[in-house]
Amino acid sequence: MKQIKQWLMVAAVMALCGTMTGCKGNAQRPVNGTMEEAVAPGEAPQAVVDLMKHVTIDDCYETLMDDKTTGIGVWSLMKCSDTVSCEGYGMVIGKGDVKTALPQLRHGRMSRARYDAATGDLWILGSDLEGTGVNVERPYLLRFGDDGYATIVNSIDPYEVQQALCKVLTYSIDGQDITFYNEGKPLTTVTNHIEDMGGFMDDAIYIGEQIAYSIEGPLTVQVTPGINFVVGKVLHYDDMPTITATVNLTDNGITLSDIKAEQ
Repeated sequence: MKQIKQWLMVAAVMALCGTMTGCKGNAQRPVNGTMEEAVAPGEAPQAVVDLMKHVTIDDCYETLMDDKTTGIGVWSLMKCSDTVSCEGYGMVIGKGDVKTALPQLRHGRMSRARYDAATGDLWILGSDLEGTGVNVERPYLLRFGDDGYATIVNSIDPYEVQQALCKVLTYSIDGQDITFYNEGKPLTTVTNHIEDMGGFMDDAIYIGEQIAYSIEGPLTVQVTPGINFVVGKVLHYDDMPTITATVNLTDNGITLSDIKAEQ
């Protein structure tokens, strides 16, 4: 009878280990999000609004696209004048001689644009958040009307992407090795080499401060997780992978597919 009880205890432990990684107390845990709600669009400075009431492409603008074949042009406002900042706001979209001023579109420091002549889609990458260790981009989808003017028909809030990934991404920690999973399936394992920040916090992995995109092909999001240590409250990105996923627009928002990890 005693042997049967011992066997049952071993079986229970083995069953428990099946839900853990390596049976070392390093069970999979969901990643956390840094953003608590949708990112509210900011307001362009009045100087930007006033300047763009009458558009003249001059040295205040940077050219992102000037396609002679399609006649599509994209310019981002870099300054209102030598003494007045645009604070990252203001873009002009051109089709032939028609120019659409979008003063409220925040392009940030690294805006890009791509036009798909086959679909008529113009993708612009703007910015919602920038700063030390923070780079959060927002894609805008624009289309042209019969009159040549451009309209923003969709944009992707970074909070929506964060929450979609938080539903499927988990991680486990074994010593200094961190393994990431997509719906329970391993994506990659990385090793932390930071030694002067103490141990990991209980909620060690966060996403939301590093969200970028590629628009060269299918819209692809690139999210870099950060590590949270017991010393300080700043996320660290050394040794972390980049999680990529194809973004699919639907009538109800977005879905993510082909989730991978890149070192």
